[in-house]
Amino acid sequence: MYDIAICDDDAAFATAFSAQLTRALETKGAACTITVFSEPAMLRRAVEHGSRFALLFLDVLFSEAEQGLRLAASLREMGLDADIVFVSSSPAFAAASFDAAPLHYLIKPVREDKLNAALARFLDKNAPYQLRLDKGRGYLQVPLAEVTFFEIFVRDIVIHKTNGTKETCVGTLKELEDRLPANTFVRPHRSYLVNLDHISEIVRYKIRVSSGETVPVSQKLYASVQQAIIHHADRRTVTL
Repeated sequence: MYDIAICDDDAAFATAFSAQLTRALETKGAACTITVFSEPAMLRRAVEHGSRFALLFLDVLFSEAEQGLRLAASLREMGLDADIVFVSSSPAFAAASFDAAPLHYLIKPVREDKLNAALARFLDKNAPYQLRLDKGRGYLQVPLAEVTFFEIFVRDIVIHKTNGTKETCVGTLKELEDRLPANTFVRPHRSYLVNLDHISEIVRYKIRVSSGETVPVSQKLYASVQQAIIHHADRRTVTL
């Protein structure tokens, strides 16, 4: 589910574009919630009060020239790392928009193919990470978000999942660790790799994950594991 915001002072356009956006995402099988803001101050207040959007469609021109560009800059300063697509009736500000590192720049009225191109770029960038693992005879596609931890038994890797089920593939933890996105898993013990997103508690010398299972933490690695969890805690709540 993606939280998306549209900020445009043209109410008729915003309503029509919201419907157009919903249809386009439905054809791609992507669920979303769309919030429409009629002025920059409303969007800023929403972000100040904790709203975190994955994608923003910002009008370039409000009551003042380049207002949308200043809005994008202020949202970046507030720590919002959402993807931004500028929408304008003119291509004149496209070059100036680069400072906000936009995902795309769309011209009104928004063509279906151009919107689909912007959405494809967004979805490719934000799609759940899939890991292709060797089962010995065949392969297994595993969404990393569903993995609580990996456990090794000689050459068999047991995949522990959030729903409590397990699957097995072939390989070593070192090979697996080298393929994982940076700063997503921690190795608390030579036989385990644990998903930082699913750690709910760490106590001496044990980690508890969201499924309720526990993983041992070696005494030698305890301090570094605890630091890795602390550095990751800005996105989650963990008991330390």
